[in-house]
Amino acid sequence: MRLLEKLHSVLEQQLNEYISGPIIKHGWSYYKNGQVKSVTATAQNTLTGVVNGSTLYAVVIDAEHLRYSSCTCPYDGLCKHMVAIYFQYCSEHKGGPIGAEQCYFRLLGLTPARNLVKEEEVIGNAESTFTPNEGDPFGTWLEWMESEYGETWRKCRHSLHALQPLLSSLKGLSKDWEKSYQRLHWSTAIIFILEQAERAILTVDSFSRYYHEMSFLRMAEPWIEHCNTLIGELEPKEMNEREIAWSNALIFHIKQRALLTEKQLFDWSFLYLSFCEKLSENRDWYEQEMSRLLNELDSQDIVERNDSFLHNAAGMMYFFDQKDDQSIHHFVLGSFEKSQKLIYPCVAKRIESGQWDTVEKWMSFLNERVYNNRNARTVGPFITLCRRADEARPDLPIWTTYMMDMLPYSYNELSEHWLKAKRYEEWADLQLFIGVKLEDINAPELREVAKVAPHTLMPIYHQSIESAIGTRNRQGYRMAAKQLKKLEKLYKASKETAKWEGFLIELVAKNQRLRALQEELWKGKVVT
Repeated sequence: MRLLEKLHSVLEQQLNEYISGPIIKHGWSYYKNGQVKSVTATAQNTLTGVVNGSTLYAVVIDAEHLRYSSCTCPYDGLCKHMVAIYFQYCSEHKGGPIGAEQCYFRLLGLTPARNLVKEEEVIGNAESTFTPNEGDPFGTWLEWMESEYGETWRKCRHSLHALQPLLSSLKGLSKDWEKSYQRLHWSTAIIFILEQAERAILTVDSFSRYYHEMSFLRMAEPWIEHCNTLIGELEPKEMNEREIAWSNALIFHIKQRALLTEKQLFDWSFLYLSFCEKLSENRDWYEQEMSRLLNELDSQDIVERNDSFLHNAAGMMYFFDQKDDQSIHHFVLGSFEKSQKLIYPCVAKRIESGQWDTVEKWMSFLNERVYNNRNARTVGPFITLCRRADEARPDLPIWTTYMMDMLPYSYNELSEHWLKAKRYEEWADLQLFIGVKLEDINAPELREVAKVAPHTLMPIYHQSIESAIGTRNRQGYRMAAKQLKKLEKLYKASKETAKWEGFLIELVAKNQRLRALQEELWKGKVVT
């Protein structure tokens, strides 16, 4: 069933009147990414559909009275999901993807940059009439890639292999360009390919999504790595106006991806910040982008967006400019779960440069965040930083305090750290504090400590022997006898034979009623 033609015009007019440009653009992105699962005209004046956003949202659009439309998303008002449903309906009943694109341009009050169809051709079978050249900007190239290859993702239901030859073909178009423009063109091609992969993953059912994500990410890894290599080769201080304009358009495009709130396959914020870090070498560019970020944060735009990304981006930009206090301020406002992988390398750089006052501020912030959600997975990177700081500045006890605060999750790292630093007494105290069984300590570690500081092992052996005897079974007694022989060697190595003999006499007397223990002591030649 289709809407009445008159109502279709009324609906488009209402969308144009009541919905802002940013929401229309977000709705267009949802449609282009294939996130509209279904759309149906249930009556001559109603559209219903399902959109895959943060979760599945049901949409009902009243074509006569748009304000009566509804969506199950948390946004209060006319939303991007409704716009996406409308574009999908246009695609299915108003001339295919080109028809939907024409509706999109009309809603934004724009005219397409070029005529996509010949007058005598059927709209759905149109072909682009030219290939851009080296002098064309980012927008023209991306629009051309979209019109020529924008449906390639449909071939990637189970694998991204169809995208590799396409990427090679796109790169080949600029093989004879100047290197500075070639880098930007290749980066654009990679970003286009990654967006195709984003659309492809949306077609996967929830039961197999995890495995497809792992497969897609492995396939895309060399593309992202190459993109980062291209970014590293940029020369921001030598760029002309056209190169800067291309870079700005590309970065803005990536930023729009990073601002989306729904789960995505790739970390678009990382790509955005990679460009920012490199281009920040150009002071004028840095100040302009910093101003744009802060203006976006101050904006009261009602469009749903990823504010945490904006705070993290501002935090990193301040870090690039050596303004660590402002950087920490923005990271505090963002999501630590998303920002921690950005913060740890920042702190590592400050440790390497020896900026210890700044390091203490960063570590205090990290300690507060990690401590509140500490577990075996989250404390690892933080403890690694503590170890590096303690190795460089062992005179500052705060690093040890942080590591102790994270126990028991920091035990393995802290134990290894103190052993490496030859702080054997602290290492031994840690084993006693945690209650580690003697047999669970690595034999090479025990031999190392026994050779250098045998006295530090004595309390551990005493504790283990008492525990073995306390089992009240022959296996425990046999274990106690073996450990007593090793303890004897430690006393002798420490030249405390008299203490050993006194301890042994007291032990035998104390447990004289345990016949099985006495037998094991004789068998083990602990007593004769």
